[in-house]
Amino acid sequence: MNNNNAAAPTVSLATEPSEQTRKAKKATRAAVFGTFVEYYDFSVYGYLAATLAMVFFPSDDPTTGLLNTFLVFGSAFLVRPLGAIAFGWLGDKVGRRTSLIASITLMGAAATLIGLLPGYAQIGVWAPIFLVLLRMLQGFSAGGEIGGAASYIREWAPANRRALYISFLPSIAQFGKGLAAAIAGLAAAFLTDPQMMDWGWRVPFLLALPLGIIGLYMRLSIEDSPEFSSKKEGGAVEQTQPFMQLVREYPRQLLKVIMISLVQNVGTYIGTVFIASYFSSVLKYSKGQASTIVLIAVTLAAFLIPLAGQLGSVRGSRSLLRFSYAGYALLSIPAFMLMQKGDITYAILGLAILMIPYALCVAGTYSAMPEFFPTHIRHTGVAFGHSVGAVIGGGAGPYLATWLTGTTGDLSAPSYILCAAGLLGLWVISTVRPHDASSHNTDNHQFK
Repeated sequence: MNNNNAAAPTVSLATEPSEQTRKAKKATRAAVFGTFVEYYDFSVYGYLAATLAMVFFPSDDPTTGLLNTFLVFGSAFLVRPLGAIAFGWLGDKVGRRTSLIASITLMGAAATLIGLLPGYAQIGVWAPIFLVLLRMLQGFSAGGEIGGAASYIREWAPANRRALYISFLPSIAQFGKGLAAAIAGLAAAFLTDPQMMDWGWRVPFLLALPLGIIGLYMRLSIEDSPEFSSKKEGGAVEQTQPFMQLVREYPRQLLKVIMISLVQNVGTYIGTVFIASYFSSVLKYSKGQASTIVLIAVTLAAFLIPLAGQLGSVRGSRSLLRFSYAGYALLSIPAFMLMQKGDITYAILGLAILMIPYALCVAGTYSAMPEFFPTHIRHTGVAFGHSVGAVIGGGAGPYLATWLTGTTGDLSAPSYILCAAGLLGLWVISTVRPHDASSHNTDNHQFK
């Protein structure tokens, strides 16, 4: 294993504490807000899935249209590993800042173009074809976003508070999802179905433009982390071929990150994206009610995740992941049984219960992933590992949950997938040891 990063410098708040802290907070805000925008852009598609199915995939069978819509949703995940390699190279060779600027620009442009896209009634089969292409551009962008943002925050944060700093990344991202759910819910509540199909579905996508401009402005004002800048000035970056070095020298660490990401993405996309169409199409809540339930849940998760991050700063990210996986295995079936009672209060309670293991999982996942890799390939390692896990867990999860529920008629079918993911996670985390990170992160306080 390559140990040429064993002496990687870290941010020390002991020197120039006020200036260093100011820069660390500014860097974190820019990374976090950009991810908020990207999660809004990426998630709004899922919250409008039922309407998009009618606009782009008209069919006499609503389930067929919805399956086609989620198939397009999943197509975005197929190109995420390619985006991870491209943006990972950019982040590890040129700079984290450059990669973050490029990813938010591409995501915002693709979302805006989806909002301007004619439907099937206007241009026929070209409508779903263009939808797939634009959705794949979103996936390409998302492939680099998390790896870059998580690596960037990790390299700025105080060594003993990394889990807390990084936890704001998925926490604020929930507000991106929440905003997407809120806009979709408001549109469904105040517009008729014909209005939604005609132009109402476009509004949430077109909001990506002003949000993206704000996020781009924030990212243009930041600088690369001292840790990366030191490596670049020392010549280590020039000698690196990030992806080749990743698969050749760190295959064991990469596999573990993929598996950790897989479980997290199953929980994320079944528990916060698929669930919206599950409430409306399967449990027959109105679209407005479904969006409201999801909005309450993801808002709760947004506040729980920093608490989980603070716990991770004390107990370590591995402990967070253990608690999370056990929670998925034990709580998923009871939570879905509550949702099926036909009462919105029980539906909110059931989804809120799922947000507990979810919050622990995302806080643990995002703080753990950067610790597996040294500075010179960290962006590529986190981005590629997370993206491959997202292809399997996030891309297939909603489609599998929709298909399994429709085929078996069992309303609890999605909970079985979450249980299986939790059990898989428990097995994976049992194979992770502190030395997986200690060889290249000698100051590691979080990976325990």
